[in-house]
Amino acid sequence: MMSSQPGSISSRSDSGSLEVIVPDGETAIRWASHGYPSSLAKWHYHPQIEIHLIREGSGQFMAGDGLMPFEAGHVALIGSNLPHNWISDIRPGERLTHRDILCHVRPQTIRLLSSAFPETAGFEQVLRRALHAVVLSGESAHQVADLLVAMGDHEESRRVADLVAMLAVFEHAPEAESRTLVTPEYNPMVAVGAEDGINAAISYISDHLDEVSLQDAAEAAAMSASTFSRFFKRVAGIGFADFVRSLRIGRACRLLSCTDMPIARIQRMSGYANASNFNRRFLEETSLTPSAYRKNHSAR
Repeated sequence: MMSSQPGSISSRSDSGSLEVIVPDGETAIRWASHGYPSSLAKWHYHPQIEIHLIREGSGQFMAGDGLMPFEAGHVALIGSNLPHNWISDIRPGERLTHRDILCHVRPQTIRLLSSAFPETAGFEQVLRRALHAVVLSGESAHQVADLLVAMGDHEESRRVADLVAMLAVFEHAPEAESRTLVTPEYNPMVAVGAEDGINAAISYISDHLDEVSLQDAAEAAAMSASTFSRFFKRVAGIGFADFVRSLRIGRACRLLSCTDMPIARIQRMSGYANASNFNRRFLEETSLTPSAYRKNHSAR
């Protein structure tokens, strides 16, 4: 994710798929924050590794060929040149003012640190796992979130200590609190030159989630339906219909947990005309019925 903070420079390659991130001044670590929607929140990749915190909202996290739901408190580590995006489900006109906090640093910088301080040799394994997108949960996620928020108020020298502390959490996180999202078979080279098509499709899908169609999504990406279907599956790692279903069920989850709307209305707002189809798809995605999901969330 890019920021418009003074001192930072962003540009694109001719293909429109690579972000060039230049740290502020003479620093190796770049910290930034932004809201959503934002031109900075898009499907993209860059050479730097990225530590990312979502502070508000819910939606779907895309990384490589992986897709998973996220909520506030979500913490992820994105590897070098791994395409990624966070798609929040929001109402028309809604804005999440403080959604994202992140920092960037080149993996070469981490390797230089490890060469000088053998105590940090385990960070090399962290970098390898980051190529598959590491997602933390539990206490490990809380620790990194606190460190990343605090980094924004610290001087440059203190930010180095913050970065080391965050990488140490990723290194030592219990197995139950650390998972990777991207499959070992994923080839990030499929992302080269694909950003415009994927972002056009995601924008269309997000704006028309209640009545989306493959043909219209293909037109938004300036492709035929058959070409777009193959393109989306190859680049995003998930079929178009499965992607739409995940976003629709994500919207239903938000409405069930954050409103007292009748389930029948939520069903329609999530793009399902048929109640039995909605219930079946919801159960497949969440292992709960809509009413059980609402009840469990209310209990929490």
